[in-house]
Amino acid sequence: MKTISWLSALIAVSTALATSASIAQQDRDWNAIQITPHEVSDGLYYLEGTGGHIGLLVGEDGIIMVDDQFAPLSNKIEAAIRDISDQPIRFLINTHIHPDHVGGNMHFGGMGIP
Repeated sequence: MKTISWLSALIAVSTALATSASIAQQDRDWNAIQITPHEVSDGLYYLEGTGGHIGLLVGEDGIIMVDDQFAPLSNKIEAAIRDISDQPIRFLINTHIHPDHVGGNMHFGGMGIP
């Protein structure tokens, strides 16, 4: 039951933080963009970069990730997650199909994340 309430909180926070910006990738200086973690509460984080934010629920048995921003930021996002926890990412949830929410799917899906 506690897991369900945490998952509900994660989805609520991620939805509240999500933007519907659909910005062209070619207009960005990807090297200049930083991924900044913010702790919302114990085990609940969001990552700020560009476009929509990324939600993370970190537990004893792994991480649930909500959205994954743009593809060119995938390595930076993964590094920011590893700064928070070395737990495996168990699930990746996409809120919708804008590039700033699903761009990293190839990268993270290649890690075996459903």
